[in-house]
Amino acid sequence: PVLSPAVVLSNPVLSPAVGQSVLKDQSKVRRLKQSGESFLQDGSCINVAPHLHKCRECRLERYRKYRDEDTDGDDDPNVACRFFHFRRLAFTRKGILRVEGFLSPQQSDAMAMGLWLPAPAVQEGLDLDTSKYILANVGDQFCQLVMSEKEAMMLVEPHQKVAWKRAVRGVREMCDVCETTLFNIHWVCRKCGFGVCLDCYRLRRNRPREEDEVFAWLKCAKGQPHEPQNLMPTQIIPGAALYNIGDMVHSARGKWGIKANCPCTSRHGKTLGRPSGPNGISQVRHAAVRPRPHADLQRPVMHATSGPTQAQGRLWRAVSELRSLVSPQGDKLKGSLPDFLDHIIASVVETKKAEGRRGGPPEGGELGLLGARREGVMGLSVLDPHTSHSWLCDGRLLCLQDPSNGNNWKIFRECWKQGQPVLVSGIHKRLKGNLWQPDAFSKEFGDQDVDLVNCRNCSIISDVKVRDFWDGFQVISRRLKGSDGQPMVLKLKDWPPGEDFRDMMPTRFDDLMDNLPLPEYTKRDGRLNLAARLPNFFVRPDLGPKMYNAYGLISTEDSKVGTTNLHLDVSDAVNVMVYVGIPQEVMTTIEEGAVDEKTKRRVYEKKEKPGALAHLREMKEKLCQLGEEQGQENPPDHDPIHDQSWYLDQVLRRRLLEDYGVQGWAIVQFLGDAVFIPAGAPHQVHNLYSCIKVAEDFVSPEHVKHCFRLTQEFRHLSTTHSNHEDKLQVKNIIYHAVKDAVGTLKAHEPQLARP
Repeated sequence: PVLSPAVVLSNPVLSPAVGQSVLKDQSKVRRLKQSGESFLQDGSCINVAPHLHKCRECRLERYRKYRDEDTDGDDDPNVACRFFHFRRLAFTRKGILRVEGFLSPQQSDAMAMGLWLPAPAVQEGLDLDTSKYILANVGDQFCQLVMSEKEAMMLVEPHQKVAWKRAVRGVREMCDVCETTLFNIHWVCRKCGFGVCLDCYRLRRNRPREEDEVFAWLKCAKGQPHEPQNLMPTQIIPGAALYNIGDMVHSARGKWGIKANCPCTSRHGKTLGRPSGPNGISQVRHAAVRPRPHADLQRPVMHATSGPTQAQGRLWRAVSELRSLVSPQGDKLKGSLPDFLDHIIASVVETKKAEGRRGGPPEGGELGLLGARREGVMGLSVLDPHTSHSWLCDGRLLCLQDPSNGNNWKIFRECWKQGQPVLVSGIHKRLKGNLWQPDAFSKEFGDQDVDLVNCRNCSIISDVKVRDFWDGFQVISRRLKGSDGQPMVLKLKDWPPGEDFRDMMPTRFDDLMDNLPLPEYTKRDGRLNLAARLPNFFVRPDLGPKMYNAYGLISTEDSKVGTTNLHLDVSDAVNVMVYVGIPQEVMTTIEEGAVDEKTKRRVYEKKEKPGALAHLREMKEKLCQLGEEQGQENPPDHDPIHDQSWYLDQVLRRRLLEDYGVQGWAIVQFLGDAVFIPAGAPHQVHNLYSCIKVAEDFVSPEHVKHCFRLTQEFRHLSTTHSNHEDKLQVKNIIYHAVKDAVGTLKAHEPQLARP
């Protein structure tokens, strides 16, 4: 499988350390030759078995060294080698090294098992209530994973042996076809280590190859094609650990009274049996429960404290409709489509906040509207009188006004589990303002080379200094000019690059992370951030923070242009407005954006700095209907939302509202506003003024099922797409979150016996 770059991690656990190969010890070599005993390949193919079949990574490594003879040779090739600590070797009677086979699931040891089973104690960072809440929200998705793995084992023929690929520290193994992270069951080529996930294997096995298929398979050595029947079934989780955790989930739910809508349990209470037998499979292939249709998986999870809601399902239907609507179409719509969409998708842009109305208690009329318009989304009993908050968007958007209030999470959670965005104001009062000034960035990093994006036409301006961007941040006359001689509206592209924010700006990193609102969700070790449950053994997903720096769009023509086009993200996110350039005339844009009266008062009366205009949409089915009316089509490996090719303006929004009743959230994000955007929520951003925003991603229990679904969607994008690669590892996150939760519940079981 594809291997992500190795990451140096500090905790020793599981896979044996890379040391001197056994073949370097002549006394051990003599003993192995005499006994014919097999041993584990403990080095790269190049170093240990140069005359045997080499894995894909070692073949590439040899080619790179041949091509670049002066390449630094300090990198350890063992970690990247696909057969490292996986393939078994042995000497023939003539002393020639040969392949003996591969590790089997029964050959795992206690060290390997320790990564996949809960420790017999309360897990760090988890308490009893949090563990119950995680299991109530994520337990069904975990059971779906277990069920999928059992069904995968039914694809294994009785004569086939299942191999065990020990997890390697600092390596994220991915499918060589769709680049999704390999969770457990996959199929591997014995000769080159080529690996495919369950979905790609099933697709190729059930359908003949097509010349234009999206998921093309790489060739083996000497150009030979890989055929499904010749690949070796392989699991990553050792032994029966996965099924043991599955049993613990059902047991814990029963003991603690946690409601469930478990997909692996029939109405009669019988669960799908676990595979058993020498090759890891059994008669289960005949007794298995038929998988539920994919649509069934979209039902909201039953919570321990409340019944299922319909809001999240409506959100996903809305996304589907929107995707259809913005698909490429005929010339007849070229002029009207962007405009129409802009007013429609009032997406959760990173833009709304209301810190101005934080003064007094919310008006009774607003709470009444909330209950009526949101179908009882929230009972009034959950509104903590000590939590300062108000309602925007006519009672549909929660605005928390004290970011330091330790009880914010209680009311936040009630809105969040409905799939609604949430606003928190006043963050800028807690930040060190001097760190986030444009002049400070220009002074510290001005000589760095960067790429800029022209927001008006999406063209790339390369080979410029970051100082060129910051110098024109608030002074239009100092901005770079386009071919027409006019100042361009620019945004910084990927700066700081990749995962460099913490290393490049440590002081700013600490300032931001120390002051993020809702730390239970947003901190890297937050108890409700499921990404925190991923052991350090794994490559950590890149959850930010990331900066978004762009000029404002202030001309009349710019009203149809987005700073960030319509898109959705695989994880939840909080986007903080840390700096806004000097305000100028923007009320026309705000008026056309369908902003509510309370937000307008923030601008007129409170003299606050509006930074960006954002829209969030909920209904998706109507958008699909509209798209079908217009005869839109899409290539199979592209998606109009994931491609970020559209900005939806006023005309489209109005038509969706008037013709289909689709209404979203129009959010103006002021200085110090933090907008919480649910995973999978389509949103777009239109900067009213020059803005510096910083976003941090997280994975909440309430939306993890959406992360899972989006990962599946991203598989079908082209390999050049930024969202194609599965960086979140959502299946691993689900597994270890549930593992830690059931471990904590197990440790608290003595409480159940008390009177």
